[in-house]
Amino acid sequence: MSLYGHTNINIEALKRWANSLSVDEISQVDIGGYLIELREDTREILKLQTQGFADLANALKEEDDWRNCEYIISQMFYNAFVRIDNSSIRIADFYECLIVASNMKTYKKIFKGFDYIDTGAIHIRDNKGNAIATIGTKSDLIWTTFYEYFINEDDNGSINHTYSNHEQYLSIQLFNVEGCSLSELTTTVNEILLRVSMEYEMDFKIFEVDSMFKESGECSIRNMQFIPTGFEQIPMLYLTNAINSVDERLSYLSYYQVIEYFFVRTQNYHFLDNLSTIDMQNVNHNELRKVLVGYKKVSYERAALRLVFLRAIDITKFKNWLYSNSEYQDIYCNSEELKIDISRVDSKVIDQLVERVYSYRCSIAHSKGDVEEYIAIPSLSNEKIVNELPLLKYLAFEVISNCSEK
Repeated sequence: MSLYGHTNINIEALKRWANSLSVDEISQVDIGGYLIELREDTREILKLQTQGFADLANALKEEDDWRNCEYIISQMFYNAFVRIDNSSIRIADFYECLIVASNMKTYKKIFKGFDYIDTGAIHIRDNKGNAIATIGTKSDLIWTTFYEYFINEDDNGSINHTYSNHEQYLSIQLFNVEGCSLSELTTTVNEILLRVSMEYEMDFKIFEVDSMFKESGECSIRNMQFIPTGFEQIPMLYLTNAINSVDERLSYLSYYQVIEYFFVRTQNYHFLDNLSTIDMQNVNHNELRKVLVGYKKVSYERAALRLVFLRAIDITKFKNWLYSNSEYQDIYCNSEELKIDISRVDSKVIDQLVERVYSYRCSIAHSKGDVEEYIAIPSLSNEKIVNELPLLKYLAFEVISNCSEK
């Protein structure tokens, strides 16, 4: 059913969907990663297509194949009305989302063969035996919608495929979901994928198209001078794991673990520095007590994070890093929340870094419900976390560079 899953769309639902289409709120359309502004002429063309499609749909009978109406519509129509986001489509009572096997074990359970592969499927039914979902080969409809991401056309009209094997990208299709909200559909997809994982030990994740697919890439040759610095092995493993992780949340936490690794050591050095001010031959117990109280104050995580940054981060160097990329300045210095004001004195910049890093760390690591706190929800918060990764990568590298003991 996967390849032709969209043929099971209910005709009456299709009519309702077609009659609801409007170009009034559309100002631009993303086709293959290119944003196309709607001018008067293109808006009129799109409007004519919606009217023509609605007329054809309204004339359909229950036994008719709605795909006979597709000849009148274009890539702009698919991406303006059928496409939901970079991974899913929706039309009438049909919903489909791109997925990919998360690991080789799952890949081998769903695919058979090497150069030419056969694709399996998982059919999901309700307690009455009605089909409610399918996992397997993506439909022609979703392939048509996202087709521009997978091809490049040169000046001579020749087509180059951006992926040599797009068949590895599967989909999950949901049926009879006309009355469901997008939030409900997302929840259903996640729940089905979880059940499949538990029952069949087959793990799938959402796959998103990206305009970067269409870039030809580079084959430049780079030269780098390398002098071993003697990074400590354990935090270096955390750093490597963060760089190689495909999950944004795990990557963030692994970068944070690099910094966290040096908490106790930095706290101890802070204590020893303060203790060195005490004359051990003639102890002033009040001053000694202040040193002990001070050590207790820096035993909390936020304070320990600040100590590590004070020890490891050169603010002048950090500012140069920010200046090297205008996107960094926009994300970190012009954000509405947790803004880093680099015009402040060094200690205040450190305080702002601590607040930003610690706040995101807590939002990812903690998930207490029913509280008025920001929680970094998987998939919904990915873009925010991705934006934070360059900053945390920089900080983690500076920490391991300046706190490692050779």
